[in-house]
Amino acid sequence: MKMFLKRRHLEILREMRNTESQAEIEAKLPDEFQLRAIELYILGFAELEGGKIKLTDAGRRLLELTDGLNLDELPDVIADSEIIKMLELLEETGWVPEKWLEVLRERKLADENGLTDFGKGLLGVYRTTHPVVYLTPEIVSFLKGMPKLGVLDELITFKNSKLYGDNIVNALQAMRLLMISPPTERGRAFTITPAAKQALKALSMMPVFARAIVLRKEDFEALKAGRGSAELESMGLSNEKGTTEFGRAIMETYEAIGKVEEKVLPIYLLDDELSVLKAIEEIEKKHETNPEILPTEKEIARRAEVEDVGAILHLLESKELVERKLVKNRDTYWLTSWGREAVNFGTVSPDAMKAVTYADSGDVPIAEWVLKAQEEGLVKAGVTDKGRFYLRLSRTIRRKLFLTKYDVAILAKLPRRKYIHRDELVRLVGDYIGGDEREVIRAIGEAEAKGFVVELQNGMVKLTGLGERVKTALENAKLQEIVRVKFSVTPTLYNVLRVIYENLEAFNRIWKEKGEVRDYKMEEVDVIRKHLSLSDEEIKKALTMLRQLGFLGSKSLTEAGKVLVEAYL
Repeated sequence: MKMFLKRRHLEILREMRNTESQAEIEAKLPDEFQLRAIELYILGFAELEGGKIKLTDAGRRLLELTDGLNLDELPDVIADSEIIKMLELLEETGWVPEKWLEVLRERKLADENGLTDFGKGLLGVYRTTHPVVYLTPEIVSFLKGMPKLGVLDELITFKNSKLYGDNIVNALQAMRLLMISPPTERGRAFTITPAAKQALKALSMMPVFARAIVLRKEDFEALKAGRGSAELESMGLSNEKGTTEFGRAIMETYEAIGKVEEKVLPIYLLDDELSVLKAIEEIEKKHETNPEILPTEKEIARRAEVEDVGAILHLLESKELVERKLVKNRDTYWLTSWGREAVNFGTVSPDAMKAVTYADSGDVPIAEWVLKAQEEGLVKAGVTDKGRFYLRLSRTIRRKLFLTKYDVAILAKLPRRKYIHRDELVRLVGDYIGGDEREVIRAIGEAEAKGFVVELQNGMVKLTGLGERVKTALENAKLQEIVRVKFSVTPTLYNVLRVIYENLEAFNRIWKEKGEVRDYKMEEVDVIRKHLSLSDEEIKKALTMLRQLGFLGSKSLTEAGKVLVEAYL
């Protein structure tokens, strides 16, 4: 959803009302006319043919939209990818920082009431306009050589060192192959989009690239229908048999332009989690030669210098980095194949991962996230092996429920279907349960990695669908009890609850029998044991806890318990 629009583009569009002759308009507006005309063509606002420049429907809409504006009052650049991002965030959340608002006001895109009609109209035009694929040898060599994700200074240094002009960066933004973020305290970030990755894949099929590749909507439709033309053949997009492999790859580039996919939740792995993984790895090696040595919580605690091994084991289980098994009637924890790889790659924070997950989905991360990703070895001129591993992990695993008291406070204090600023959320959580500000900020990142909240580039936070369902479950349970517990719902607790949910008939029979149920009944333990690799002791603890927190009644599964299980089905 990005683009590039200058005041000069609008001046040319206005002249096009009077004449279609490129020469006539160029005589009136000689400065960079050829460049701007090509950009209008790429943007999908004009058609260029045989010395003529004609308005497209999108061009006419843009012209009508800007009719009432005094162009002399507007800055040179009216909209580029960072300005469009500001507009999207203002529309989505109702708030952007004052500095961004100034930029939008200067361009008549926003005022004290939010987006102006021009701002709304401009967003509408770009959401319904598809750029042309226009790849010249110069654009291609820039795209191949440039860093693919980083802070803007790195892109500018590359551009200047290779003596490229600004027009290349403009053209890539116009084609929605390059995105630049709005400025934050640490500067601006940039990323190529999934469409650019697709273009690079297509271009790798062409060893020598001697002429421009141009694909408009009508060319795309012709290729789709298997119709060729001399022009398409000369670009290598079709031949006598129909669309070539290269042609299909360029069509995929065209289709990917402007697409934003759903973001993958950013995974994280902190120092104490890595210590526990390493301790398990060490115990597993000893177990090979001495089967009596098992990775029990006690054994792991002996080797990992961390405060609360129990909590960390639950957290690692929730990310599928360890699995819990009953071995020789003892509860043990073993590394999964993901866990083994994570030991090799080391720690990663949610913010660093957001640089990778945003870029991967076709959105632009902010400079803070990118710098963190560089610091943690996820990004170096592009995504590294470590970044790719954690992206794959983030995309593949099925996260299990693990709630800390911070998660509970965040869910309790966030309103439904409404954004609030992170600073405000930090204050609300601090007032509710205390805690150091840094701890709360870290917890918000972790709540995002668990899929409960989303934090956007402007610092606005909102509950996700999953967050809203878990919030409902907590409100229906004993919230005041839950928020007092350091970690209330663990993967083990959730698994026990799910067994009850899935075998409700058997449990209803047990509950109907005479005899008081306080914390648990042995018959309940017997049913759960058949489904989970847990010791009786752990099952009894889980049943007691579920009743104390209100997810299980003395003789029923509560509404809160039902909602919680269903949130993860």
